Amino acid sequence: MQGSLRCGVCGGVGEGGRRVPTRGSKHTHRPPGGAATPALRTAGARLAGGRRPWSLGVSAPPPGGAADRREYAAMTIPLDKLSDPAVRRLLSAVNAGDQGAFFASLTEDATMADDGTERDLAQWVDREIFSSHGHIDVQTEKGDGRALVANYRNDTWGEMRTSWRFTVSPDGRVSRFETGQA
Repeated sequence: MQGSLRCGVCGGVGEGGRRVPTRGSKHTHRPPGGAATPALRTAGARLAGGRRPWSLGVSAPPPGGAADRREYAAMTIPLDKLSDPAVRRLLSAVNAGDQGAFFASLTEDATMADDGTERDLAQWVDREIFSSHGHIDVQTEKGDGRALVANYRNDTWGEMRTSWRFTVSPDGRVSRFETGQA
């Protein structure tokens, strides 16, 4: 169909061989080994192979192109550049898969909530981070580095945009964190 934009994931063919509808519509893909991922067709430059960029709130990929979402690393804040040292230690432990360092970064009575619901911290951390290979890429930080928006991914849910808020105790450890979809 001449003049219509193509999907940033499939290049124009939706699930089941259907054509992508007109500008601005959304549809869903289930990449191999991953969770369903919303795809929003965007105007702008094409990726290698003629595909359009995934919708990340940008209109074009970084210079030189990018094969997929993970290559938008230029938009990620390196963990060693985060403002708050306690948050920096905690998230570095997440990405390293280091449970010992993670729990050492927390107070003994630390608590957490996921999407507004209080959770058992040890069970949630095991299920959502360590046994499912969690990884966090920080996109923005506010509130002296204690309020973040990040792309979080794990083997259970795939990748999602999330918000994180941290409370840090006077001893420099995290006493509470709250996370949820951004």
